[in-house]
Amino acid sequence: MALIKCPECGNQISDKAESCPKCGYELNKKETPTTSDNKVASSFMNKGNIKYILIILAIIVAGFLFFNQNNNNTGTGTGGTGTGGTGTGGTGTGQPTTPSTDYGYTVYNDPYLGISFEMPGTYKVATDKEGYIYVGRNIDSQGALIPYIIIGRYDKYTSEVQFLNDFTTYMKKQYSDLKVTIDLLSGTIGNKTVYGLAYNYTSSGHLVVDNRYAILVNGKVYMVGSKEENTNSTEINNVVTHILSTLTERGS
Repeated sequence: MALIKCPECGNQISDKAESCPKCGYELNKKETPTTSDNKVASSFMNKGNIKYILIILAIIVAGFLFFNQNNNNTGTGTGGTGTGGTGTGGTGTGQPTTPSTDYGYTVYNDPYLGISFEMPGTYKVATDKEGYIYVGRNIDSQGALIPYIIIGRYDKYTSEVQFLNDFTTYMKKQYSDLKVTIDLLSGTIGNKTVYGLAYNYTSSGHLVVDNRYAILVNGKVYMVGSKEENTNSTEINNVVTHILSTLTERGS
């Protein structure tokens, strides 16, 4: 499997990928982004400015599910099988770095972002050269298949709300059929204030469930998100909730 550059953001991806995992660019799109769109994309993609990833968050269900979710619940639902592998380009993969907890979660210590979080022991992790973290069942050095979770930090922002507002503006330019299915809401997980919203849109002929949460950790905006096809799963909801509740910067 060869690696190619995404024509939108320049990220290295698999030549078999249907869309870029960072910017969501559909590789079979015929239209060419406008200059203004490229400027918006650049503001998210440029690592010196702010790292943009298409991190996708767990959906807010049953009255914003995760705010009332028990943080120790691993969930028993299964995610959609998904199609369209997304190459992560230069990834390293591995299992979590500490033994499982009583609830089947293990602690993963990321060497790039300097953060720790808990995830199911059956899940795998991949990181790319820019420090983005991919978490899921179907992840290897070639890339990630949905459903999967993405974690990243956005150094330019100090406001979760401002980040999500800017991100929504960007997404509307990328997907003409984008619908905000759940508008900006806030709640609490553990000692963290969490902001979240949800989108639906079509990518490469598939309905994408695209949900995003943003939190502030030591003055830095982090986004934890999940990407699923057609529907949301209890399992991914619970995993995202647990990652949000346990994410910390090491040494803080």
